[in-house]
Amino acid sequence: MKKLAIAGLLAAFISVSAYANLISFYIVETGLPLEGERNRSSMLWENAFLDVFFDAGFIVTNYPMMRLPEKPRSNIIEAAGFDIREAREAGVDYILIAHLDYSDPANAPDNISFYVFKVNNHLVVYEKQITGRNFRQERDAIEELRKIVRELVPVISSI
Repeated sequence: MKKLAIAGLLAAFISVSAYANLISFYIVETGLPLEGERNRSSMLWENAFLDVFFDAGFIVTNYPMMRLPEKPRSNIIEAAGFDIREAREAGVDYILIAHLDYSDPANAPDNISFYVFKVNNHLVVYEKQITGRNFRQERDAIEELRKIVRELVPVISSI
């Protein structure tokens, strides 16, 4: 009986996991030296995305951070050189791009833009811009970033 219950639980887990959406995160930085070290604030954003969406039941992955010399004038997907065909072949359902625009590498980004791209229809289905802010302690930054990212979960879940 115990083995049957475990098998049933495992089957339920596998069937739920089979329908989980795969979301990939892409951090695009501007305003930082092109050859500089990884920015701590950018890493906190990346970790917040991965943690929050994983906890919400998504299958998550991330692309390496990209640093551009200036704000893109064209579509963010094109500016980042993103290969939609490759994402579709990998089974990615959504790409969430966070554009972090810095004026001072020692501070948090001044402006953050979020773009949710639905891979199967090649469209940006959601955009949001917020103003960045500095925190005295990293613990406070982590909690605030997670709170901001949590607001995106229902948006993507409803698409």
